[in-house]
Amino acid sequence: MNAEVDHTNQHFKGQHKSEAVSCFCRKHWIVLIKDFAGFIVLLSLLILTGIYFKGIYNFFSQDSPFINVAAIVIVGIFTFFLHKFFLRIIRYFLEIIIITNFRVVVLNKSLYLKDSKDATDLPKVQDIQKRQNGILQNFLRYGDLELTLSSSSTTKVLTNIPNPDYHFSKINQLKSEYLRGSLLRNRKKTENVKKENKNHPFIEPTFEGSRTI
Repeated sequence: MNAEVDHTNQHFKGQHKSEAVSCFCRKHWIVLIKDFAGFIVLLSLLILTGIYFKGIYNFFSQDSPFINVAAIVIVGIFTFFLHKFFLRIIRYFLEIIIITNFRVVVLNKSLYLKDSKDATDLPKVQDIQKRQNGILQNFLRYGDLELTLSSSSTTKVLTNIPNPDYHFSKINQLKSEYLRGSLLRNRKKTENVKKENKNHPFIEPTFEGSRTI
């Protein structure tokens, strides 16, 4: 059971003036399993290379164009996968899902090539479903959140979310608070119009789209 943490003092690029961060998260660490598995294999090969360094060095020291090309290719492959692994780790910390009192913001950023932001307004969320299927997802407590948008009848899926129950409840809570606040604002606006009309009884109330004489 997670204790609720106050994130209202957090800020991000593109945040609205009256927008407050309620919570944020990164994807579950399970998304890094494949990358760590590949890194372990690569590390094992490097250890074996160190153990049998003398024999490997003697083999690649031969004056043969084929062996020289093979050595360059192998070093290139090792360098590429090491670079890819560390870039993936950095990207993991740069991909953030932010839930505010107005919207759900997905920041998808890489070190070099990508810097995108996708925002879904809470009033547009018609329905939200939590999917947490299988032993692994329930044991490690991660799953998907599917947001159904009322405007286009499309769905937006947030995958591999840690503690999906908490974020499911948080989005529903913030949506209800937003709609309640919007209803109160409309009611207050209507009361102000009625009060203004009462103070000026000879002025007929006008509404948007109506004609005045």
